[in-house]
Amino acid sequence: MSEPLHRIADAVADITESDAVAALTSLGLQKDRRQPVQKALRTPLPPPGALSGVSSDVEWV
Repeated sequence: MSEPLHRIADAVADITESDAVAALTSLGLQKDRRQPVQKALRTPLPPPGALSGVSSDVEWV
């Protein structure tokens, strides 16, 4: 771990959780700042037994 990280870890080692929250909040951390999770786009599967319109040239041997 780098020296600056050691100093930060030492500085916050003896404070309470509420003090840590207050310190991080004052540095710009916001609880409600989380980015919404983007849903991955998916191609829907055709219903069972329906023709999908996809053809395959695979030959099973």
